[in-house]
Amino acid sequence: MRIGGWIGLGGLLVAGATTPAVPQIGQALKIARNNQPPPFPFDPRKAPPAPDYARASNWAALPTTRDEADVTPRGVTAIDQRSADADVFFIYPTVLMSRTQWNADVGDAALNRKIEETTIRAQASVFNGCCAIYAPRYRQMTLGGYIKWSANSEAATELAYGDVARAFRYFLANHNKGRPFIIAGHSQGSRLGRLLIEREIDGKPVARRMIAAYLIGTWIEKDWFSRLRDVRACAQAYDTGCVVTWSTYAQGRNASLQRVNIGRQSKYAPETKIRPYAGINPYSWSTGDAMAPKAMNKGGWLYGTGAAPAAAVPGLVSGRMRDGALYISPPGKAYTDLMIPFGNFHNVDYNVAYMNLRENAWVRLGAFWKQ
Repeated sequence: MRIGGWIGLGGLLVAGATTPAVPQIGQALKIARNNQPPPFPFDPRKAPPAPDYARASNWAALPTTRDEADVTPRGVTAIDQRSADADVFFIYPTVLMSRTQWNADVGDAALNRKIEETTIRAQASVFNGCCAIYAPRYRQMTLGGYIKWSANSEAATELAYGDVARAFRYFLANHNKGRPFIIAGHSQGSRLGRLLIEREIDGKPVARRMIAAYLIGTWIEKDWFSRLRDVRACAQAYDTGCVVTWSTYAQGRNASLQRVNIGRQSKYAPETKIRPYAGINPYSWSTGDAMAPKAMNKGGWLYGTGAAPAAAVPGLVSGRMRDGALYISPPGKAYTDLMIPFGNFHNVDYNVAYMNLRENAWVRLGAFWKQ
């Protein structure tokens, strides 16, 4: 079963490849060719209807409903989210791959099932050991908007962000009840989570309640934090009020070069700059570049192909952090089948560290209460 319903921008790199990568070049070109942006300008008047967050159907996960965020690896127990002491506001990644619409329709039943059976099950569920999970449906931008960045992409992103911001305000006013919370996301969701911190959290009283933000599968330059008042990069397992981030690549790859080349090809200027990027190793919870051995990996997890979830696999990979990239040892066929060119494990950023993330959410919550 494919856990990834999304494809990261790392899959589009076509420059600087060597001869053995020729099949991957073909795959990258196919991804780019099949996911071009819509051939017409963004028009807000033609956007799908805005979601009403007072309706439970406009949330992909809620603690009061039985949903895919309740799934756990075999042998692992979730808490009763209805009595949780903390919340998670989860923003899912790009799942829409359309050339006929710039932004998703939250009433699209087929798309909603895909979101639930991929990212909600494989990523949001990591937090069901500590927290109540809230995942709003939102009118996310189609993948093509990232493949060829333009003013249309900016407008479509703002539409998506508007939904996320409204959902967050509704969450605070109607669900959160003053509890501490985690912001979590992946890929497009992490980019929107970054905007949420800038515009709705940092410098405001609500920042004091943010346990951490897990903005995984995106690049966050270190100097971004110097422009914030309250939020900083996480530097160890117990830090709170901070951001956890990394992007996963195979050992031997050059993620920094890929980031720059992809930025140039997509015309997304922020990622063409050579500058230091934030990142933390989820196995050692260190920002240094020392290798964390497999013994520190508490378990990778994919749901598997059966009707019931598979067990987590301790010691799946070793990993080293460098300039925002987590370089991992070979994780096995189930994971490499989900890899995108060239050595980019974007689709499984959460899964290669699933049990470490699960434990760390508890650790940071405990540290928050001790402040």
